[in-house]
Amino acid sequence: MFTAKLSAILWIGLVILAVTVCTRLGFWQLERAEQKQQRQQLLDSWSAQGVMPLTKALRYIESEDATGLQVRFDAQLQSEYWLLDNQVYQGRVGYDLLVLALAPGSSNWLLVNLGFVPAPSQRNELPTIALPSELTLTQALVKEGPLAQFTLSETLVEQGWPKRIQEIVITQMSEQTRKPIYPFMVYAQDAIDGIGATPHYQPVTMSADKHKAYAWQWFLIALAALVIALSAYWRARRTHAAT
Repeated sequence: MFTAKLSAILWIGLVILAVTVCTRLGFWQLERAEQKQQRQQLLDSWSAQGVMPLTKALRYIESEDATGLQVRFDAQLQSEYWLLDNQVYQGRVGYDLLVLALAPGSSNWLLVNLGFVPAPSQRNELPTIALPSELTLTQALVKEGPLAQFTLSETLVEQGWPKRIQEIVITQMSEQTRKPIYPFMVYAQDAIDGIGATPHYQPVTMSADKHKAYAWQWFLIALAALVIALSAYWRARRTHAAT
């Protein structure tokens, strides 16, 4: 008798836990859908502005969230560069190539992500890239907000150049180069000849509709767990009544 009651309590607890977890995951997906919808609306509003010169774009960047703003500029390039680790593009492992660019008349340097470069076969080897002294970007996307990514490894500062990094920390980059850097990054949208980097940045990687679809999946799993539990309960009651 005691064993049966204990089993029933455990069963009820597991059902409640499963329904609660699935329901929470469903609402979390709905929250993500709302965030993605707001982000897409922001991107659409900036896209309607077209590609604008960096000097004009800086006025928007200083006053509001300009993520997704399209800019163009000519710039002088620093010869040193960073390689952002743990990037995957079309099934290949490699790095994102990060450089500093100084536009005419600007006092601050701009951090530019030129795109993906494949990693050599050996971990202790780094891609060798010959950067031009000057750069023309006809279209690049601005990204504000947190630039650091989740990393399992401790961030260590490598000696010499190029530097392999696990996350983007602009204050640290400024210290390494002794140059003032704007607190945002731009992603090149077109490949630069002779560098071998492939732009691959997408501002929104999963649509709001897909998040909503995942939310309904979690809600349906919660409902299925509840229906199965109730069905098992009534079946057990009928069996007990029959005996």
